[in-house]
Amino acid sequence: MSNPLVSIIVPVFNTEQYLRECLESLVNQTLKNIEIICVNDGSTDSSLSILEEYASRDSRVIIINKTNTGYGNTMNVGLDRAAGEYIGIVESDDFASHEMFERLYEVANNSGAQMVKSNYISYKSRHGVEKKVEEVLKGCPYNLIFSPLDEPRIFFVQPSIWSGIYQRKFLEDHNI
Repeated sequence: MSNPLVSIIVPVFNTEQYLRECLESLVNQTLKNIEIICVNDGSTDSSLSILEEYASRDSRVIIINKTNTGYGNTMNVGLDRAAGEYIGIVESDDFASHEMFERLYEVANNSGAQMVKSNYISYKSRHGVEKKVEEVLKGCPYNLIFSPLDEPRIFFVQPSIWSGIYQRKFLEDHNI
């Protein structure tokens, strides 16, 4: 198979409670030409055995097991392994809609965008499950390709690196 269209990096540290839901959302993406790079950052719970279970059933699931070095290093290890045209991120206590990466990739591919961002739905489970759309891009143009220089408001939205995809070449060229 050729290089994947999207490499999805999943940083993992002691998230056994959520990890199956996360991985199910990724192995069932409508965009099939993906790789799912799970970087286990020294988990002490059953996270690694859950990752191994999924990797044994789906060749797109790749496990990198390492000692605990923290989030930044974990992401860099995943980026170093990624072969996809675009990079996506899903935190191991989150999940993605089944069509997320197909929809983001279609926009990126059709426009040549270096980055495609979206809003997301936040689930809180304090007193029962509460579901809320987080409009992190409020005040920014929707359904429009633009340069951040033309729309500087984009620099003031809440950071959410996991709500988009990023062109791997752009990240490499700018040492991000």
